[in-house]
Amino acid sequence: MRPVRLHNLPFRLSWRLRRWAATRSAAPWIAGGLERPDRQQRYSRSVDVRGWVSAPVDRPVAVDVRLGDTTLQRLALTPAPGAPAPAGHVRSTFDTVIPLDHAPSRGWLRIVASAADRSASRVLGITQLVRARPGDKLPQRAAYGAVWDAVATTLSDAQFSVAGTTDPAALAESGRSTADDVARETGIRATDTVLEIGCGVGRVGASLAPRCARWIGADVSAEMLRHARAALAGQANVSLVHLNGVDLAGVGDASVDVAYCTGVFMHLDEWERYRYLAEAFRVLRPGGRVYVDNINLLSPEGWTIFTQTMRMDPLARPVNVSKTSTPEELSWFAAQAGFVDVRTRGGNLWITAIARKPD
Repeated sequence: MRPVRLHNLPFRLSWRLRRWAATRSAAPWIAGGLERPDRQQRYSRSVDVRGWVSAPVDRPVAVDVRLGDTTLQRLALTPAPGAPAPAGHVRSTFDTVIPLDHAPSRGWLRIVASAADRSASRVLGITQLVRARPGDKLPQRAAYGAVWDAVATTLSDAQFSVAGTTDPAALAESGRSTADDVARETGIRATDTVLEIGCGVGRVGASLAPRCARWIGADVSAEMLRHARAALAGQANVSLVHLNGVDLAGVGDASVDVAYCTGVFMHLDEWERYRYLAEAFRVLRPGGRVYVDNINLLSPEGWTIFTQTMRMDPLARPVNVSKTSTPEELSWFAAQAGFVDVRTRGGNLWITAIARKPD
């Protein structure tokens, strides 16, 4: 039998096989996670490495970044007191940018935690690097249907892409919490027709649809809508609309009572944020309510997200990287779209804007 060569396999399969092989021999007393880089990371000069590691207090570990057989850098670890960790363990974080000026055009980057005495190790993450060069034809934020289709081919990938988890209980709870907030802030009634702009896998719609007469889920991704259709199959008052990425074509003028868009503005450029608010104004009936949110640039957490994105290799930032807003921006957009009674609500991370279409 011919040997299986991982570099000849499709990326998704080869990445999973490499991760499986790495964890089979892992030290069970070392735990960790990787936030960055992505599983398939573009780069031109550097790569952003960020995550955490946990080990027993009396068994210190080091974390190395390796490219092939070469160790590029040993990462500085910062203790994270109070962070979740098993009894007797200490959790530390790492957060740095690794220069890759002389790296090959393609390669496998491994982040490895090892015992100080080198008796055991654990691979925290494996990333396939792909060099980006000026002039490369890259996906555009405006072509969002294809961008989100690519990360939603499986339900678990789609769930993780929109919510950062695949845990059913966590997904259901976050959906309920958001649905409660939308319903409370917009005063959703049992007779209302409600539109979600960017419904994803139906995480919020599953909880909100039973509270209104009709729920419409709209999204630019056909794959996301496929998962939403399956999740909401038992609810007869649900309909789905495939958006074109430009406007709300497919939703009639003055046909809905509430329009909301949550966890989506972060992925849109400023012009598209305003465009969707203007389109929400069009599809709402007189007196209809709108609810939108985004990451708050003026909050400490929002500023952290902004600076972390700023330091990414400019040619390698993911096309769906998160962008922030200010309360003034959302208020101004809503007012310019024609809404009245505009109010914003700030928090540790999110800004929410709620407004009304004049009667």
